[in-house]
Amino acid sequence: MVIVLQIRDLHISYGPNDILTSVSLDVNPGEAVALTGPNGSGKTSLLKAVLGEQTPVSGSITFQKDVTVGFVAQENITETCLVLEFILQAFPDIHNAYTHLQNLEQPMDYADAINRYMEIGGFDMEHRINAEISRFGLKPDDLQRTVSDLSEGEKRLIAILRTLLQGVNLLLLDEPTNHLDIEACLRFEKIIEDLVKKGTGLLVVSHDRVFLDRVADRVIYLKRGVAETVTGGYTQMLDHLARDFRARQHEARVINRKIRELEEEVARKKNWSEQKEATKCAGVDKGYIGHRAAKLAKRANETRKKAEKFIDELKEKKPFVEKPISISFPAYEVPNKIVVDASHVSFSYGIKAIFKDATTQLTTRDHVGLIGANGSGKTTLLKCLIGILEPVSGKIKLNPSVKWKYIPQDVRELFDDESLLSFMSTEGYNEQETRHALGSARFRRDKVYQPVRSLSYGEMMRAAILKAVFEKAEFLFLDEPTNHLDIESLELLDELFANYPGGMFFISHDRHFIVEHGKKLLIIEDGNVRSFISQTELDPEELGLIQEQVQEAVEQARKRRQHGKDTLEY
Repeated sequence: MVIVLQIRDLHISYGPNDILTSVSLDVNPGEAVALTGPNGSGKTSLLKAVLGEQTPVSGSITFQKDVTVGFVAQENITETCLVLEFILQAFPDIHNAYTHLQNLEQPMDYADAINRYMEIGGFDMEHRINAEISRFGLKPDDLQRTVSDLSEGEKRLIAILRTLLQGVNLLLLDEPTNHLDIEACLRFEKIIEDLVKKGTGLLVVSHDRVFLDRVADRVIYLKRGVAETVTGGYTQMLDHLARDFRARQHEARVINRKIRELEEEVARKKNWSEQKEATKCAGVDKGYIGHRAAKLAKRANETRKKAEKFIDELKEKKPFVEKPISISFPAYEVPNKIVVDASHVSFSYGIKAIFKDATTQLTTRDHVGLIGANGSGKTTLLKCLIGILEPVSGKIKLNPSVKWKYIPQDVRELFDDESLLSFMSTEGYNEQETRHALGSARFRRDKVYQPVRSLSYGEMMRAAILKAVFEKAEFLFLDEPTNHLDIESLELLDELFANYPGGMFFISHDRHFIVEHGKKLLIIEDGNVRSFISQTELDPEELGLIQEQVQEAVEQARKRRQHGKDTLEY
């Protein structure tokens, strides 16, 4: 079989630190291969090496002959031009002719410019763009919008569209579903499906668990510099990691038992040898007994040294087994209270109505997910509920006796230049208790003295939520808590919220997170806010693609919960 991309024994390091050691993988035509793993495990470094932006220490990267590689980065797009011009920038000749046509000062030159634009395929390209843009949930009119006016999700979609128009047969994607709402994720998954059918090879960095289950043919899990290859998606990866964890745990137990036996034998030999030395030196017999004692002591010493060497070899062979995920924090009780009562609330920006007649009540027993398309007003509704924004009509009563915390989408807003340990310091808890909680949330010892702002986004989110729990928050308001989080952080949040005694109201496009934690749902659609007592009330036919996707994810999440995630190592 022809291989689009072949990587063999790739070794990447930054100075003395190894990032990847001996990583090998293939991407075949019509195959979607996913890269996942904790932040810092080398995913982006691997992509950079494939793109020629990172020089590996050793190893080989081989492409299929005449391969065309496309890449969509996860960095935000800051262009200020029109969407059409942004897309045409991928085609320099057409873009130059387009720019010339737009900037003509002499009308007499217009006919020549039009002919030139036609000859190099400018109008054909515009026709292709108009035909394709609807697949991405955008309208032809959007081509005349300024890129900077688009949502982050829309920017991501036009970046993908621009890349695909170049006719790539190897597509590299770095966190493609970041900022995409659920409907956009659905559309994007269909686009991936079509690309695979056409024979395009894909290498995708992603932590979107439902996305991995739906599109990945294989998952490459990177951790501690090495790669684990699993056929299938996220659920299959969990199965593999669980089996691997149990196997390594068993092997470690066997080796530990053998080490203990050998150490006991070494102690016996050492004690016996010392006794014989004492016999030799006692002066009772300078002849036969002393000579035999010395000989036996020497043999015992040799046996002891062999056993000690074997112990060292066993310790090197013993697999690394991390502790299971188990976040610990001081237990506390939360009384059942109404947090906020909103009645017939509407909000507008000027003459533009965002939502109308929203009515809901939240209690400290509720875990409520708010979902809807990008730009539908989710963050606006949340800010109205907690008093940051004032609605144009309706009533909102926020209970002053409830201790609630708001964690914004940009979690960096919560931190100064303080260290993690200083930020986490809370009245009523000593340093040992704080360190123990941080350790259970997978903060390494060297992290506690670092400025919180220097941590990864996932670590900052973990710290913010853990701090709220330390302060015995009775209710949490969360805006996109899973954005930019790696698999490890996502699983840690799942564990934390599973044990959190209070209620929460969250905005999310993460389908797995919605199903796991949204016991109730609010859905914003076309300015209307609809409430559902449980996910089973969703009517896919009535409510459309967004709800259909959530409903479809329910069964997948239930299956995942059966895989014993408390025994997984991340």
